[in-house]
Amino acid sequence: MVKTQTIKPPVQGGGDEMDIEMDASNQPAFSMMRPAFGESFPLPIVKSIMNNIMTEKLKDKTYDKNIAKTWTREIADEVNQQIATNSKVKRYKHVVQVMLGQELGAGATYLSRCCWDCDCDTSISEVFSNTSLFCVCTVYATFQY
Repeated sequence: MVKTQTIKPPVQGGGDEMDIEMDASNQPAFSMMRPAFGESFPLPIVKSIMNNIMTEKLKDKTYDKNIAKTWTREIADEVNQQIATNSKVKRYKHVVQVMLGQELGAGATYLSRCCWDCDCDTSISEVFSNTSLFCVCTVYATFQY
């Protein structure tokens, strides 16, 4: 059931009254076009999550190609789960990508490209390495309008 409620301007002389449709929970039935102030994707929290998980899973490990796939999946799943359950990530969808490789001194190039709203959407990458392996974890976050 859709109700209509008359909203008055916040200040006198601020304009005409508006009729806004309300949904069943008496919330305005419209989409936000931008995150509210202070509700952007929490990059410092996500950075901490990524660093903690990569360090916990890989700090004493030696690269093993037979187990690397399992470690990669565990890191991606745990980062994904911790971000999804964080209360500060309400209106964002996210993608977690993890790359794990053997540290041989040859170097590596890692590139991604996106087409998104630069004002609302974001990404963050963190790198973990030891003498045997390196791991790059990237999280892409898109605001849901």
